[in-house]
Amino acid sequence: MKNVKRIGIFGGSFDPIHLGHLILAQSTLDFAGLEVVYFTPTAVPPHKAGAVVSDFESRRKMVELAIEDNPRFELSLIESDKRPAYTVETVMAFREKGFSREQIHLIVGSDSLEEMNGWRDPQRIVDNATIVAMQREGASEPPRLPDNSALIMLSSCSNSISSSEIRRMVKEGGSIRYLVPEPVERFIREQGLYLGAT
Repeated sequence: MKNVKRIGIFGGSFDPIHLGHLILAQSTLDFAGLEVVYFTPTAVPPHKAGAVVSDFESRRKMVELAIEDNPRFELSLIESDKRPAYTVETVMAFREKGFSREQIHLIVGSDSLEEMNGWRDPQRIVDNATIVAMQREGASEPPRLPDNSALIMLSSCSNSISSSEIRRMVKEGGSIRYLVPEPVERFIREQGLYLGAT
């Protein structure tokens, strides 16, 4: 990692990872001039307490399958512990590896950006990372973030794909072709994921 100058951190439950995630990650690579994006699937998403989430190994495997053909996408298991994983802890873990605030780019969806003020220690997050988000369609301006925020908004990669909609479609027997990478779709079918999803 010593030769890496600018990185992206993309966390989430990835249940499942879909093309919208990959488009956002690639757009961030290109626009912000990053060397690599680390996908960090979360074992226990703190913002989904009480919700049914697929087992971590299945979600990890889907991320692995989705990014295997892109040498600038890497899997990070930094949030694999069986306890709630908070973004601020992940950002600080990368800071402890020697990355500066200017090097770390935290990639979030528009929904997450709007919720960031309710996260654990949002001020510390923006003090230690640049935030990169996708502009929500129809939004005139981004939500207000803590002081000292460095924010990059992307608008060219906007899309409406959602993991919850994909789970619903699988449960109802619909096609998810072109919504997730083909290896991920095959894994979902082979493992029988989301057939009981709500």
